[in-house]
Parts: sequence; structure tokens; C-alpha cells
Amino acid sequence: MNESNVPASLLNLVRADLEPVTPLSAPSRRLLALVPLALVLFFGPPMYWGWRANLALLPSWTSWGLSALESLGGAALMGLALRQAVPGLAVPRQWMWLAFAGAALLFASVSLTTAHVLPTRVAEASSWQIAWECVFMELPFALPSLAISAWLVARALPTRPALTGGAYGLAIGLMTDAGMRLFCVVDEPLHVFAAHGGVILIGAAGGALTATLIEHVKYRRLQSRAALH
Repeated sequence: MNESNVPASLLNLVRADLEPVTPLSAPSRRLLALVPLALVLFFGPPMYWGWRANLALLPSWTSWGLSALESLGGAALMGLALRQAVPGLAVPRQWMWLAFAGAALLFASVSLTTAHVLPTRVAEASSWQIAWECVFMELPFALPSLAISAWLVARALPTRPALTGGAYGLAIGLMTDAGMRLFCVVDEPLHVFAAHGGVILIGAAGGALTATLIEHVKYRRLQSRAALH
């Protein structure tokens, strides 16, 4: 196929997209740029809201160790999302679903282990109020981080935006929860899975929706520019 028999609409679409661009850094380098964000999510909630009162009663491997493990799991999932956003580097869909399952297993294992080591319960009448408080306390840290991740992914061209967005949203949820564990004194599984797990699910759904909308807007803009030519 040469230019003489290429459809004019296709040529216009390609010409509309030709412009100088800044080279995209490798996913590993962009992941390293997010280290400060991971540190903010790890230390931010307990430093802003206060360290949990029974932190000294928890073995260090349960408090700091499990939080660090959860944060590293989120960082690994973020690296996978950044890789998934680059055409040619994307991993098979089955690997992504395995990564999601691994993230859920990590969260459940960390939560249940902490509850087993030092069970902390609250009165049933106030359990849902405390759950909502944790949700609202996490959101100020999770939402800006979600926006930063969405911007990094949008600079690439994810062929599966919903899957990619779900990955970075889930990653942000895990890293935020890693910090919230050092603040929230309630380790009752029902509370942790409903409140903390709920924020993680909100992050995953929000990331998937955001990535899908961004790619839709980018495609519509490209169509509009092609129509002008």
C-alpha cells in the first residue's frame, strides 16, 4: 500500500496526529519517580491523623513490616499498570487478572494476620460510623494520588484503558491502606474489609472509569482534528 491508494480519511487521521512529542520514559523510570508519592501515602495518614494508640503493642513485623509489604505490593502493581499503558509492553490479560487476585490476597492476608495478633473490636453501634470515618480519612490521600497516576498513564496509549486504570487504582488503594494501618486502631475484619477494602475497591473502579474516559476524550479530539483536515 502506498500513499496513492490509502483512503483519504486515514491519511487525514495520521496527519492530524503528527506533532513533536516528548519521549516517554521507561515504565521502571516512571515508577521510580513515584517513590515520593508512595512515601507520602505510607507516612501521611498516621502523621496527619495520628499514630495508632496501640502501635507499641504490635510486633514490628506486624505493624511496620506488613505495612511495608502491602506498600511494596501496591508499587509492584503500579509498575505493571505503567507497563500495561505502553503498546508493545503490555502483558497478557490473564496476567493482569492474576495480579488483581494477588493484590486481594495480599490485603486479606495482611488484615487477617493483624487481627489475629492483636484483635481490636468496637461496639456494634459505632462500628459503621467509624467505618465511614476511615473512608473519608483515606480519600484526601487517595484521590490526588489517583489523579497523578491517571496523568502518567494518559501520557502513554493504553490499549486496555479499563484494565490499566483498574490496576493503578488498586495500587493506590493498597499503598494508602498501608499507611492507614498505622493510624486506624480497629483491626476487626468486618471493619477493615468494609472500610479500608471499600476504599481500595473505589480506587480500582475510579481508576478504570478515569482511564476509560481519558482515552475516549483523546480519541474524540483526534477525530475532530482529522475532520478539520
